[in-house]
Amino acid sequence: MKNSGIEWIGEIPDDWETKTIKQLLIERTEKNSNYQTDTILSLSAKDGVSLYDGEHHAGNRPREDLSDYKVVYPDDIVVNSMNILSGSVGLSKFKGCVSPVYYIYYPRKNNNVKFLHYIFQCKQFQLSLRGLGKGILIKETESGALNTIRTRISSQSLAMQKIPSCECVVQQKIADYLDKKCAAVDKLIENQRAQIEKLKEYKQSVITEAVTKGLDPSVPLKDSGLKFGMIPCHWCTIQFKNVAKLANGREVVSTEGNIPVYGSGGIFKYTDNYLYDGVSLLMGRKGTIDNPMLVSGKFWTVDTMFYTSEIKNILPKFLYYLVCGIVDYGYYKSGSVLPSMTQTEINNIRLTYPPFEEQKQIAEYLDKKCGEIDRLIAIKQKKIETLAEYKKSLIYEYVTGKKQVA
Repeated sequence: MKNSGIEWIGEIPDDWETKTIKQLLIERTEKNSNYQTDTILSLSAKDGVSLYDGEHHAGNRPREDLSDYKVVYPDDIVVNSMNILSGSVGLSKFKGCVSPVYYIYYPRKNNNVKFLHYIFQCKQFQLSLRGLGKGILIKETESGALNTIRTRISSQSLAMQKIPSCECVVQQKIADYLDKKCAAVDKLIENQRAQIEKLKEYKQSVITEAVTKGLDPSVPLKDSGLKFGMIPCHWCTIQFKNVAKLANGREVVSTEGNIPVYGSGGIFKYTDNYLYDGVSLLMGRKGTIDNPMLVSGKFWTVDTMFYTSEIKNILPKFLYYLVCGIVDYGYYKSGSVLPSMTQTEINNIRLTYPPFEEQKQIAEYLDKKCGEIDRLIAIKQKKIETLAEYKKSLIYEYVTGKKQVA
């Protein structure tokens, strides 16, 4: 082994070398000027290159005129110049076109595109590019993952970055080996994700059953006349506006101080006056409306959120579980791509309304039951993180030659 001279690469085998991306890959700059294709492709760190689906890519609308888009061919490496630091790189299986902000590469002679793509997938390589970006912000989570980065790296700067290089036959062996190993890891990850989704569905059904049917199955039921059907005979229903006063959040103009600001993007800090001091239910106005939060104390909330400035005649925790439960009945669906509701629509929703003592019993039961489910979900999420880190280490060790395919 010898020192590569590149910090992120470290040592490489004696018969390996480092070369610039430009020496190994050719940038494809072909424009879709004569409309070779009307197939629009999308790129994300999670899914790689995929066919554009307006339903799932609502925040990234394509232009109507595709003539300025770049043409992509199967086995091209596609790089998002704005998000490469967060792993927005993929190997295309399709012919299509992408936004001009993307870079497209194909290998020079005697180079394996899959091997080179795996190098782009290296977290160490992505981190090494941080000083090249010209953009808004770089954030790193506590786990070390890069998040919500919008910083552009020029194609000229990227082309001059050095990466490991070895004989094509070795590249092929490494690529084939990593294909097999990574597919096995991905299968394990998907299995854990599927189990998490089942646990979430189970949790949702537990909440819905408890807040609409109660805890005693022997109690006779009656028709509620509402979407959730039968309810205990001694329960009644009540409109949201009769148990809580709903308000819009406000625009946040500062992030200093010790008062939290709640929003779909996270928790920030605010220094001046606060909106409310007490127990409040928060809901996103669009997209995250089906993921409510119950908070207490002083806070601000962004203008894309609703919050309750008053909760009366109902146990706040029970109201929280009610809002979680009615997700099952389609209240949050609208004509928009993202689920959303207006303040008026929420105020007019009719909720189950058991006696206060039963509200307390149900809330305590759900606290315990949901806590057990959340702990199982956390364990499986940790397994996913461990598997993902293992996959990253595999890729790094083999594309830098620290481990070699037999």
